[in-house]
Amino acid sequence: MNLRVRDVAALLNISEKTVYKWLGSGLIPAARIGKTWIITEESIQSILAPRHFYSAISSQAMTPGVTPEPETALGPAGSSDANALNRFTGIISGAINQGVEGILGPRGSDPATAEAIAASLDYARGEVLLQGIGLREFFGDLGHARVLRQMASEDRAVQVRAILVNPVSEFARARAVAEDGAQFADEGRFKGGPLYNDSWRSLNVIAAMKKEAESRSHFGIDVRFVDHWPSVYLVMTAESCFLETYHFGKPASALDGSSIDGLVPMLRLASGSSYAEILRQHFNYIWSGKNPYIKTHSLTDIAEAMQVTV
Repeated sequence: MNLRVRDVAALLNISEKTVYKWLGSGLIPAARIGKTWIITEESIQSILAPRHFYSAISSQAMTPGVTPEPETALGPAGSSDANALNRFTGIISGAINQGVEGILGPRGSDPATAEAIAASLDYARGEVLLQGIGLREFFGDLGHARVLRQMASEDRAVQVRAILVNPVSEFARARAVAEDGAQFADEGRFKGGPLYNDSWRSLNVIAAMKKEAESRSHFGIDVRFVDHWPSVYLVMTAESCFLETYHFGKPASALDGSSIDGLVPMLRLASGSSYAEILRQHFNYIWSGKNPYIKTHSLTDIAEAMQVTV
């Protein structure tokens, strides 16, 4: 069965423009008659399941009495083009099987990543889960705070739950040392430092959002703070899931600036995938406070510790 370009785009979850580009470069095996591409269903299945495709080639080469074709749709056997396509299709099929829908740039340097997250929040209905260290872009003066405020003002049917690091915990102090220097190990300097002040401002924003939500019929927000270092930055809605790993590394050429977050690619996962389900279970486990070694604090607890009125 032959497929149209639009069919291939839908199967591979890419644009038609990208399909034509891949056809022209040979990444999609196909024949051409005039201006028309002849794309078989089998060639697309070979991309989606490359292990079967390459095992078939290997079997042909090892069968007694059968001379393997000197050329395949991939190009000459053992060619660099064939090896490149093998790696490429292996990555694509593995990602699709694990629920990866896209790999976005670092949110600290790629505006398109922030735009993608904002778009998913604009579209969100039902539960929204947020997990991070401080989530300043949601509860500070950066872009996503605007989206949350809009949700509240329009009384959208959205319930936001967020898990943040306790801003007066040792984990927060560890970030201050990594971000701003060893001098912030001192408690006095830590409380006068930029990260503590960012947390104080964010706490005021959270308190204001919480108060506004109490007067709404549909929008709601609840935040918990934990004595726990989160492994990932997470934004999850019913339709999408964004995931970034946390770390203490940064480029060797960087003289200052952020470590911890915003420097590595962002994964976009299918919200119904098994990967996303594990992340959802992780979030609910931390939120529940069931682990006696991961203490969970309410907004009231942290507001009292940081002298913020709620």
